[in-house]
Amino acid sequence: MNEYELRTLLVAVAAQLGHTDHYLLADLRHTIIDDVLVNFTHDAQRDPKRLILHFDMGELPGQEPLLALLGLMHLNLLSGSKTTGVFALDAPASRLIYAVHFFEPHRSPATAMVNALREHAQKAKAALTLIDAAVAEEAQARQPFRQLA
Repeated sequence: MNEYELRTLLVAVAAQLGHTDHYLLADLRHTIIDDVLVNFTHDAQRDPKRLILHFDMGELPGQEPLLALLGLMHLNLLSGSKTTGVFALDAPASRLIYAVHFFEPHRSPATAMVNALREHAQKAKAALTLIDAAVAEEAQARQPFRQLA
């Protein structure tokens, strides 16, 4: 996929998403889908057939960062080959992400790409809900027992 094919795809995706400026996604390479920030990365020199998407799941919880990372590892183990994405950490930014690779996405209709984007955005949101619940449960378990009066 060359730069022209990528831009054409992103313009079509923006149109399917209902963006008023169809070229903004092609220029900025990020958008929000179902309340999830999605970053599009493409390296035409190193891997021209692959489009890498990062679904931003939010900040690494400051209170329990190791528990959140453990939750990501569990999600990866549980999903195994059933998913096309991997839950990960963007360490420099301290952000939890769901990374998805699309191969030759320009060969599919834009509607199929948008449906896949929405599906992956929902997976990212569901995973974040699970991680947040685990962190909250652990924080509650660590509170000292209160004596009944």
